[in-house]
Amino acid sequence: MKELALDDIGKIAYYAYVQTPPAPSLRKKKILITVVSAEDADVLEGKGMAFLRRARVLRFCQEACDQGTLLAYDDLVHLLSTSLSTLKRDIRWLRKEGFSPLIYRKKQRSRLGKADATTSAA
Repeated sequence: MKELALDDIGKIAYYAYVQTPPAPSLRKKKILITVVSAEDADVLEGKGMAFLRRARVLRFCQEACDQGTLLAYDDLVHLLSTSLSTLKRDIRWLRKEGFSPLIYRKKQRSRLGKADATTSAA
């Protein structure tokens, strides 16, 4: 069995959508996501659970993007153990604060009415 490096502690392997311009593909790739970070306890203690969840959304999306992939809303709901409505509310709050996490959107309608896969700076 492969031993974990010290910088892999708190991370999980996850499959995310491959980000290939101009639009993401339906293929998935294995990536590492930091679920537990050293800063999480400070954020939770100082600002509460909602801020911790928002910090994790930003971290998960950034780590996925750095590895050439995108996470979908369903992925974030699963990773955060939260509801879709809570996730959308958090993303609206992040946008209002000037952050733009890239998220894979599976079923977005184009101007022609065709369903396609696109990214969202949700």
